[in-house]
Amino acid sequence: MSADKYENVTDLIDVFHKFAKADWRKKTMWGGLKASEVRMLVCVKKSNDKGSTGTTVTEISKLLQVTSPTVTQMLNSLIASGHVVRTSDNIDRRITEIKLTETGEEIAQKAIDRFISMFKGLIDHLGKEQSDQLVVMLNQVFHYLDSAKTNDDF
Repeated sequence: MSADKYENVTDLIDVFHKFAKADWRKKTMWGGLKASEVRMLVCVKKSNDKGSTGTTVTEISKLLQVTSPTVTQMLNSLIASGHVVRTSDNIDRRITEIKLTETGEEIAQKAIDRFISMFKGLIDHLGKEQSDQLVVMLNQVFHYLDSAKTNDDF
C-alpha cells in the first residue's frame, strides 16, 4: 500500500477533535438549563409523542446512553425547576413515569425546532447531493468505529 493512502490521517484526526470540542452541541438558550437537561426534555417529549403515557428512568437511560443514577440526578433538577413531573403508574406503583410540564414541553419543542433548523441550514449549505453523501459516510464511520471498539488491535 502506498503512503499516499494515509497522507490525510492527521487531518481526519483534527476534524474529529473539532467535533468533540464543538460548542454548537453544548449551547443552551433556555433559562439556564444545561444542554444535557434539554436533551433529556427532548427525549421525554419524543417518547411521550409516540403514545406512551409517561417515560421511565430506564427508558431515558437507554435512549441517552447514560446510567440510571445520572438520569435520576438530572430529573431531580428538572423536577425542582418545574420542567417535568414524576408520577406513579396506575397499574404498578413501583414504576414511576416522567412527563413534561407545559414549560418543559415548550422548551423541548423549541430545542427540536432549533436542531432541525440547524441541519436544514447544513443541507442548504452543502446541497442535497453532498448531504446525502455525508449521511452515507457518517453511517459508515459510525459502524466502523462501533465495530472497532471491540477489536483489541484498535
